[in-house]
Amino acid sequence: MPTGVPWWEYAPMKQSEARVRIIQEWDRWILSQAIEPDGPTGKDSLKFFHELQDAASPLLDFQSRGQDKWRIIHAWLLGADRLHDDWISVAPRIAPTRRFRPERKRSFCKT
Repeated sequence: MPTGVPWWEYAPMKQSEARVRIIQEWDRWILSQAIEPDGPTGKDSLKFFHELQDAASPLLDFQSRGQDKWRIIHAWLLGADRLHDDWISVAPRIAPTRRFRPERKRSFCKT
């Protein structure tokens, strides 16, 4: 929380607003970087994230709903075609195995 701001007046940015601002900052930041010939990668997005953290950037003050902010930013950059790889992918959901019930024998009642 920024100092000098009462807690009741402070609210983190919504993800939709943060996404636009992060991508704009990425576009400025990437121009000053030495990038591999294949283009920016996930390593570059991690470096970008760490530089934002080190600078205590207010851009990182968005609602993450318990998720890792770097993964959110990485996904935004991938979705905006700012990166060419997805070396950190979302883990597939592991569904519990389904146990089948034993077959029941039907009883026939005479009425």
